[in-house]
Amino acid sequence: MAKAGRNGSKHPNWGGRRPGAGRKPKGAEAMVSHLRRPRIKPGQRVRIRWELRPGLESAEARRALAAALEDGRESPGFHVLSAALRGGAIHLEAEARSSNRLARGLQGLGIRFARGLNRAAGRSGKVLGDRYELL
Repeated sequence: MAKAGRNGSKHPNWGGRRPGAGRKPKGAEAMVSHLRRPRIKPGQRVRIRWELRPGLESAEARRALAAALEDGRESPGFHVLSAALRGGAIHLEAEARSSNRLARGLQGLGIRFARGLNRAAGRSGKVLGDRYELL
């Protein structure tokens, strides 16, 4: 009979952390850290930086960002105070009722921006990096 592992299974090597485990980068493109972000307090202003994919036209990106902000600047519990496109990244200042509302508000804004930019540029595919960062 097989020896029981730490988690009570009949396989001694199942469960727990293992060297080399986890999602691997796709090609030469490294991913952003997926550590848990700090919790925000209700109404707290946060600064956000969101990387754009390389090779996107900045004039089209500015127009798409303006259109996305016009529609998605405000939702219940989320409000974008300022936005700028600088050096291949979107810099935002926003207020949110909670960390969850911040995530959902930015998710909607990112979708609007990507769809608008892809439509304007006649392209398809990813526009934003895999994760935004709080500054």
